Amino acid sequence: MKRNEEDEIQVLGKTSAQHGKNLFPKWGIITSIVIALLLLLCIILLISKNKPVTHMPDNNYPETENLIPDSMMTAKDKIVIIRDSINDVPLTIYSLIDLKAELSIGWPNDTNFYYAAQAADIRKDNQEILGDYVIRGEQIAQGKRKPGYVALIEGNVSLGISSNDEMKDLCIKYEGDFFRQYAFVIDGEIQENKLKGKALRRAIAKQGNELFIIESHLRESIYDFSEAIADLGITNAIYLVGGNSYGAYRDSNNHFHEFGSPENKEHPNTNFIVFRKK
Repeated sequence: MKRNEEDEIQVLGKTSAQHGKNLFPKWGIITSIVIALLLLLCIILLISKNKPVTHMPDNNYPETENLIPDSMMTAKDKIVIIRDSINDVPLTIYSLIDLKAELSIGWPNDTNFYYAAQAADIRKDNQEILGDYVIRGEQIAQGKRKPGYVALIEGNVSLGISSNDEMKDLCIKYEGDFFRQYAFVIDGEIQENKLKGKALRRAIAKQGNELFIIESHLRESIYDFSEAIADLGITNAIYLVGGNSYGAYRDSNNHFHEFGSPENKEHPNTNFIVFRKK
């Protein structure tokens, strides 16, 4: 007798037809979820686009024009002193209001000024002034190693960077003053300098028609100090001799203050930028 069980086929699991019946509902559910999520995302984007943007003030980067109250800016012939910290760099900012500037070789013979600080560096080899230096229209030193400059014509201050003689010649023509120094910030951009190490830093700076002297409280690198000045909103800033160089200022209460070491003013070629009443 022939056995029939050899011809019998047992099918385990579900047939392909059964798979098809369950597969389509699952894909339909997934598709519906994806479409719902896309619609929700579109709604969120539309709401965000139409929502007014609120700009929060950054207390770490105050604008220069906000540092000096309008009531103080209307005052004549004075210094307004602001102390602040930018990027963890503590600064003293002297706003020089309606003052004229001049150069002096040797310490001024009087104290009828508002601010004075050393301007150009002195060479270590021959103790002469380093770089182009013009006073009252007379050039007494030459050199273009430092491209930054401070030009004073009829008491007005111009700051810039250039290796040519155009601005220097203009100061000679109009019997003005001129000296070269390192540039910290020009047109709002930090300038590269090869100075190394940290020291007390000082700069003469301008923002529009407003003139400032900016000093660091602590020893700072050139880059950190320059970055703080730029983040303060300053357009142009030129190096002034820092460290323990000698200087003095008169505060808004007419009190006279000295800084640095007095012996540093004794050399005959030590020179100063001096701000007086117009």
